[in-house]
Amino acid sequence: MLEFTPLAGPFRIANGKGKQRQNESVEQAKAVSYLVEIDGCRILLDCGSPEDFTFASSSQESSEYTPNVDHTDLIGSLPEILERIASEIDVVLLTHAEIAHLGLYAYARAHYGLHCNVYATLPVQAMGRLAMQEAVRAWNSETEAHNDSNKRYLPTEVEVEDAFDAIRTLRYLQPTPLEGKSAGLVLTAYNAGHSLGGTVWKVRSPSVGTVVMALDWNHSRERHLDRTALLPSPHTPFQEARKVDSVGRADVLITDIERGLLVNSGRKDRDASLLDRIHQTLSGGHSVLIPVDSAARLLELLVLLDQHWSYAYQHQRFPLCLVSRTGQEFLDRARTFIEWMSREWAAQMLSDDGPKGRKRAKNSNAIKTPLDFPFLRLFTSLDAFRNEVATSQPKVVLATPASLTHGHARMLLSEFLTDPDALLLLTNRGEPGSAMRTLWDRWNARQADKDAWRHGKVGTASAIGGQLSYEIRRRTRLTGEELRTYLEREQQAKAQEAQEAQSKVPQPARPQLEADEAEDDGSSSDSSDDDEPTMERDAHRLLMSTRAIAPERLNAAEGRQELSFDIYLRGLASRTQAFSSANQGQEYGAGVQYRMFPFFERKRKVDAYGEAIDTSKWLSRRQKLEAEQENQLDPTRHLVKEDHKRVAQPEPPSKLVVEALSITVRCHVMYIDMQGLNDGRALKMLLPQLQPRRLIMVNGDAATNADLYATLSAVRGFDCDMYTPELGSTVKIGELTHSYTVKLSDALFKPSHWSTIEDYNVMPLRALPEWGSDSDVPTLISEEAAQDQDTSAPTTLYIGDLKLTALKASLARQHRIRADFAGEGVLVCDGAPSTGRRASDVNRSVTVKKQGTGQVVIEGNLSAGLRRIRESVYDLCAQVHQ
Repeated sequence: MLEFTPLAGPFRIANGKGKQRQNESVEQAKAVSYLVEIDGCRILLDCGSPEDFTFASSSQESSEYTPNVDHTDLIGSLPEILERIASEIDVVLLTHAEIAHLGLYAYARAHYGLHCNVYATLPVQAMGRLAMQEAVRAWNSETEAHNDSNKRYLPTEVEVEDAFDAIRTLRYLQPTPLEGKSAGLVLTAYNAGHSLGGTVWKVRSPSVGTVVMALDWNHSRERHLDRTALLPSPHTPFQEARKVDSVGRADVLITDIERGLLVNSGRKDRDASLLDRIHQTLSGGHSVLIPVDSAARLLELLVLLDQHWSYAYQHQRFPLCLVSRTGQEFLDRARTFIEWMSREWAAQMLSDDGPKGRKRAKNSNAIKTPLDFPFLRLFTSLDAFRNEVATSQPKVVLATPASLTHGHARMLLSEFLTDPDALLLLTNRGEPGSAMRTLWDRWNARQADKDAWRHGKVGTASAIGGQLSYEIRRRTRLTGEELRTYLEREQQAKAQEAQEAQSKVPQPARPQLEADEAEDDGSSSDSSDDDEPTMERDAHRLLMSTRAIAPERLNAAEGRQELSFDIYLRGLASRTQAFSSANQGQEYGAGVQYRMFPFFERKRKVDAYGEAIDTSKWLSRRQKLEAEQENQLDPTRHLVKEDHKRVAQPEPPSKLVVEALSITVRCHVMYIDMQGLNDGRALKMLLPQLQPRRLIMVNGDAATNADLYATLSAVRGFDCDMYTPELGSTVKIGELTHSYTVKLSDALFKPSHWSTIEDYNVMPLRALPEWGSDSDVPTLISEEAAQDQDTSAPTTLYIGDLKLTALKASLARQHRIRADFAGEGVLVCDGAPSTGRRASDVNRSVTVKKQGTGQVVIEGNLSAGLRRIRESVYDLCAQVHQ
C-alpha cells in the first residue's frame, strides 16, 4: 500500500481553506516536503524551507483552516511535524540544490534526529552545500539569534557540513537497493532538468509497482542542461527508448502542477528581450541589477550573459560582476560536473581529449570549456566590489539571493532604485511577502495586459514608482570604547567559566612522586627554622603513605625514622640510619631503604646500515598518497577542506546595525521568467504520453486542479485515477491490495509460461498454496497438480491369517527359495533361488515379520527376490479391491 501526504508549506493563506477561491490573485501555499509511505517504509521527499528560514507555527495559522488529515502527527508547521516523526523516517530523497528543496534538512538532522539514509545526486550534494553555506553566512551577518523576534530554523556551518557529508550520492540510471526496513525497494535517479543534478526519483516496490516522483522538472532543453528523462531522448531509437534513459510507464506518478495555468514564453523571445534591454541600459550609461540564487539557476544566466559578452563586448567595456560569498567555489565545482550537463558539452570535452583537440589546445595554450567565463568578475563581499568597480560605471551585477530577503542583493537595492535609468531585472516572482514579490506585483499592475506573462508573452520594462520600505541589517566591527568593553566582558566570562569548570572537577589525591617533585629543588636536611612547618607536613604525608602501603612495617621503625635528602630521587626520602636496624626481626635485614622505580631503556631505531629511521617521512608520504586517491574519487574534496579551514577562522567582534529605509522607486523594473520549469501546455501534452495508472498532482490551486482534471479526462485512452491532495491530507492507494511472499513450484518455472511486460515477468495463474514443514513461506502449485494430489489411489484389503510355515513351503515349492526361522514370528528368506545364483545375489536376504494383529513387515534390499517373496505373501491372502 502507498500513502502520500504533502506536508505543511512555508506559509499559510488564511482565506484559502482548500476551496475554490473568489480572488484568483491569492496564491496556493506550496508544500516544501512530502511524506511517502510504501510497504511500511517512510520516505521523506525533500526537506525545504523558505528563503528566510521561518515557518508559521500552528498557533499562528488560521483557526478556520482544518485540513482533512488522517494522522494527528502530521498537523502543524514542517518543523513541528519533523520534530515528532523524524525518528520514524527511513529514507530522505533530495531532488534539487535549492533552499526550497533542502533548506531544513541540516537543521532537522542536527536538532530533530533525522539520522536515516539520505540520497541525492553528486551535484545536488555539492551545490546544495554551497547554497546552504551562502544562506547561513548571509543570515548570520544580519541577525542575532537571541534578539531575533521570529524563530529562524537556521543551522550552523558545522551542522551543514556534517549533514551533507552524510548524504549518499548516486548517479543517473544507477539502481540502488535500499537497506534495513526499506529492503525490497529499488531506487533509481533520472534527470529532471531545471537544475544541475536535478532528480526524478523512481522507486520499485514488489506490491505497489513503479512509483515515480517528479517535482520541478523541465521538458525543454537549455544551454547547459538536457530535458527531463520522463520522456525518452530524441537521440534514442523508439524501440529502446523505454529501456535506456527514460523512466517508462509508472504505476503511480507524483508531479507538481503549480504552473498548470501558465504558458512559458519562447526561449528565443525571452533571451532576445533580456539581452536587448540590458544592452539599452548599458549603452545609456547605467547599470543593471539581477537578483539570482546561489546555485540552481545561476549557471544558465552566466552562460547566456557570457556568450553575449563574447559577441558584443569583447573589449570588456562593461563589467559583468557576480557578488556571492561562495561564487568562486560554485564555479570550481561546476566545472567538475560537465558530464552532468548538456550532451553537446560532454561530447565537446571528449573531442578535446582526442589528438585534434590536444593539437588545438597546444596552439591556444589551454583547453577552453563553456564554464571558463573570461568576462566574469567575482566578488565575495560588497566592499571588494565597491573598491574595484566605480559606482558610476555602467555594469551588470548579479547578486544573491533571488528573493531580496537578505544578502548582497538587498544591500545593493537602494543604489539602483534611486537611478531613473537603471534596470532591476527580476527572473522570478519571489515568495509571497518578500520585497521581490512586492516589486513584481507593481510591475504587473503597470502592464497593459496583466495576464500577458501567463500566456507566453514577455513583458516590457516600466517605471513602477511608489515607495518601498524595508530594513537593512549589517554588521560593523567594534572600535574604541565598545571594543574595550566587549573584550573585558569576554575575559570575565572566560575566567568565570574556567573557575566553574575547575570547581566541578574533583581533585584526586596526588601520588607520592608528584608530591616529591613539587617540592623545591633547594630543599635539604639542614634547612632553617622557617622550613620546619613544611618539614612537618612532608613527614606527616610520608607517615600516612607508609601506613597506607605497609602498616605492619610502621611499628618496627616508627621511632628511628628520619628525613634526609636522596640524591637519586627529588624531594625528601625516608630511610633508616643503619642497614642493621632496617626492619628488625626480618631475615637478612631486608627492607626498603630507598624508593625505587622501574627503568626502561629506549633504544634509538636504526636500519641495517645504522641510519636513524624517521617514521614521520613515511607517514607524510602515506597521507599524501591517500589524499591523491580521495581527490580522484571526489574532485571536490579539497574544496570542502578549504571551506572547513575558512569556517574555523574566528570572526572579529562586531555589532548588528539595523537601518530602516523608505525609498522612492524611480528605476525601471522588468520581469523575465528564467526558472526553467514546465508549464500547463507541457503538462497537458506529456502526462497523457506517460500513461500512468494513477496520477497524484500537488501544489495546484482549485482552478488549476479543475482545469487539468477536465483536460486529462477528455483525452481518449487516458484512463487513470487522479488525486489532488491538499496540504496535510493523505492519499491512500492499494488499501484493498495485499502482498505476500511465496515460492513457485518447479512446474511453474517453465519459460513458456511467462510473458515480459515492461520490466516485469507476468503469467496468468490458478494455483493453491502448499505449506511445507520446514518453511513458513508457502509454495504455489498449479491447480491441476493439487487436484491430482487430492485424488486418492485405490486401496486393497487383505483378508486371512498368514502362516509363516505355509509361506516357507510356498517359497520352496514355487520359487526354490530357502527360508529358515530366526526366532518367534521371524522368517529369514534367501534373496535368490538355489539354482542360477549369481554373484550379485549375495547379501540379498529378505526378512518377513509378523507384528501384532494384521501387520506383516517385509524387509530387504530392492531385488527380484524381494518381489517374489511379496507376491507369495499376497497369494496366501484373499484380496478385496476398494
